[in-house]
Amino acid sequence: MSSLSGVWAVLPAALLAAVPAGDPSWNSMLLLGLLAGLLSLDETALMQTWFSQPLAVGVLTGAVCGDPASGLAIGLPVQLILAGNLPVGQSFTGDSVSALVAAVGAVVLSGRGLVSVFGTPDLTEIALVGWMVVAVGLFSSAGHLMIQMERRAHFLWMLEGHRTLRDGRLRRMEAIHARCLFTTFLRGGATAIILLLVLRRLWLPAFAQLPAVIVAALAMLPLLLPGLGIGNLIERYGLRASWLWVAGGTVVSFAVTRFVL
Repeated sequence: MSSLSGVWAVLPAALLAAVPAGDPSWNSMLLLGLLAGLLSLDETALMQTWFSQPLAVGVLTGAVCGDPASGLAIGLPVQLILAGNLPVGQSFTGDSVSALVAAVGAVVLSGRGLVSVFGTPDLTEIALVGWMVVAVGLFSSAGHLMIQMERRAHFLWMLEGHRTLRDGRLRRMEAIHARCLFTTFLRGGATAIILLLVLRRLWLPAFAQLPAVIVAALAMLPLLLPGLGIGNLIERYGLRASWLWVAGGTVVSFAVTRFVL
């Protein structure tokens, strides 16, 4: 793992360790809420840089917390699950951004780093990755209801803009657009903070109470997700095109693994 620090050195220094690992203060949670709000805007409202994709969200959140490896450990499995859930227009479903920021933040702020997952992990640590992936899936699905409510509000507000066709007041449209952006930012940030509290107070403590058979099943979950990711690609793009992505991704994965480990 000695070369792992060199990989994260390319990230902006201002991002790294902005939230101290093991520091569950309100300042830390507010910073993570700010990150979730900004990344929620990136999904479809602004830029669409794809930094709002699960893998990027996980690594960025981990970097902000000073533990990007833990962010990678959780973000990569979620990315495989959502390989076909791309933010094209409004076609994406779920609120994976808020859920993933909260999951990575909860693990790191609780002092449970997942760095050894990339080295010689034990069964419990891999099971914890599976447990957090399940949490991201559940909370992301639940968060989609909030996104639907937000979109309905945006639609109603934009209907007010029809008056601009009559009176030509363009500032009205600018104000409505700013209101929509603020709502998206607030929804993403507030949801992440609420989920972070739930994960730290309830979800993570519950992991210690799970029966051994459930822990073993959770440890198998990350191993099954690559197949799900490949299935998503084939379903979305067809077998011929997908194999090119799978082959390319395999080569890149081996190259990155040899470089990181």
